Amino acid sequence: MEGFIEKLQAVLIPISDKISSNRILKGISGGFSAMLPVVMVGAIFTLLASLNIAPYQSFITATGLKQFFAIPADYTTNMISLYAVFLIARAEAQVLGMDDRESIASGAIALMAFLIMIPLGVTGTDAESGVSVTVASAVNMTFLGSAGLFTAMIVGILFPNLHNIFIKKNIGIRMPDSVPPAISKSFSALVPALALAALAIVFRMLAGMTSYGSVTMLIYGLLKAPLTALAASPFTFIILLIVCNVLWFFGIHGGMVATSIMAALYTELTLENLAAYGAGQALPNIIIQPAWFAMGNIGGSGCAIGLCLCLALFSRSERYKALKNIAVPSGICGISEPMVFGVPLVLNPLMLIPMIVAPIVTFLLGYAAMAIGLVPYMVGVNVSTGTPILLSAFAAWADWRGILLQAILIAVSTAIYYPFFRAVDSQALKEEAAAE
Repeated sequence: MEGFIEKLQAVLIPISDKISSNRILKGISGGFSAMLPVVMVGAIFTLLASLNIAPYQSFITATGLKQFFAIPADYTTNMISLYAVFLIARAEAQVLGMDDRESIASGAIALMAFLIMIPLGVTGTDAESGVSVTVASAVNMTFLGSAGLFTAMIVGILFPNLHNIFIKKNIGIRMPDSVPPAISKSFSALVPALALAALAIVFRMLAGMTSYGSVTMLIYGLLKAPLTALAASPFTFIILLIVCNVLWFFGIHGGMVATSIMAALYTELTLENLAAYGAGQALPNIIIQPAWFAMGNIGGSGCAIGLCLCLALFSRSERYKALKNIAVPSGICGISEPMVFGVPLVLNPLMLIPMIVAPIVTFLLGYAAMAIGLVPYMVGVNVSTGTPILLSAFAAWADWRGILLQAILIAVSTAIYYPFFRAVDSQALKEEAAAE
């Protein structure tokens, strides 16, 4: 067994290192991490405006609160690509080794390029007259929302790398040493900003010659179908769960690897559900980001909430009775590290089985419950690490059926972990008896 584990380590650790150190994934992941407060503000206010409880809706409508709750979504969720392109570009610039001023300049250049590539002019129908009206100076909000997210990611990665070439080659306006550094840095960014603005204009003109009409719709049209098909498959989500928890078995933070890929695949789908929920429309996507902590890794990696409850309810050895005082409060809040390293789950062949099986089973049960209509689709409010169980279910589904589903999944996870925990607990009892 030790030889087998060593061989797996020799294969998996280099792969994990390559993925986690990949500059593109680090830039995207870092940008989305920085964007979390903005996303959560939009999600929380959308939930407050749209929570489907009749007396509550009557109250906020009668008091006028509903229209105020709806305002933040227009400037967060519906403009998410603006935040994404700047923050991803800045994160990518930092990965490339730029200092704070250069990374901020890189983010601003990417934002400028993103806006340059958006065509002006919005055509709509006047509600009263029925006449078609075009506003020449308006920006179509579609380009700023989730539909522009693919473009934001590409621009946020591409333009900092191009900006970095100017920095490395010392191409720019050089000021005398007597000029303050802040002013000097601003002038040094002028040449790359002009060159990259010209490049953005070229991209806009070339895309305008296609049937898509704009860079955003070109990228969206080409990438939307394949990435949506990949993300909609439960097998994709299962593979990410397996990768995450196998890496944790070897003591590697699997979440850092898996969530960077998840951000690229599921962020737009999550925002689509949130926008549809806020608009009172049918939710389009069955698998979105909140499924990670609401259905798969409940209580942390490995769906460790089941192990957490085993520690709380069935510990007999002094070792695990002591561990539960730390592990149980953490596990309830979705933090599994005390169990991962305390039980341990790391390099423990016996516990590898429930680490892999429990998240897959709970995810598939949750997926099936939504697919057949027993539970509604998740509304798009992201569930982050540290959110207590059941509260994470309420945030994910905004429905009592989601809370009930998660409670059932927690029970299933506990049942899966129970025989394996009894085995390690019995072994700990024997070791304690031998020591006495």
